Amino acid sequence: MIYDFADRAIKDMNRRNLRAFDKLKLLNFDELNVLRTVTVTYKDSVKLAKNHFKAIYLNAYLDAMDEVGQKKKDLDDDILDDWLLDMLEDYDALTHYRFNEETERKKARTAEALIATKVDAREVERALKLWTLQVATYADRSVLDGRMKAFKDAGVKKVKWVTQDDNKVCGDCELLDGKIFPVDKVPPRNHYGCRCYLIPVK
Repeated sequence: MIYDFADRAIKDMNRRNLRAFDKLKLLNFDELNVLRTVTVTYKDSVKLAKNHFKAIYLNAYLDAMDEVGQKKKDLDDDILDDWLLDMLEDYDALTHYRFNEETERKKARTAEALIATKVDAREVERALKLWTLQVATYADRSVLDGRMKAFKDAGVKKVKWVTQDDNKVCGDCELLDGKIFPVDKVPPRNHYGCRCYLIPVK
């Protein structure tokens, strides 16, 4: 499946982020301590996410190159780093934010909420839920970006939109199923949790 590798990475990130965010619930209230600990928690979570995003992108790239019958070749670190930097700084049409800016907002809101509530466990759980949604959404994007890079490198000109073809497919995605687009004019995903993908048109 197209998203299997990403799903394993998301599961690993969720498990590790749960442990990290759970430590916030144990804080003794002290404003400076809360600020410091929240900052470290998000910094470590972002580092983890970046490593996983690059691995997901590379895996998707290699799988897609195989799919189009091209010899597999690893992408060098500079290409991966440039892609990652662009993805984290670019405005995303699905999320309506930039990853790095939204991370800073989430970090500030989490610290503010914990300070205001004297470290309420419900605020930690809310922060974790929002963070895991953000990370999972960008993990899925990493899959799609890696596949598109492979298609472009292989000279693919057109791609076809494919849904998961199950009872969870939304109406908007169903309308796109089977439609063919030039490789540089693919519409953005319609919603969070979208598992549609693109295949090359020969």
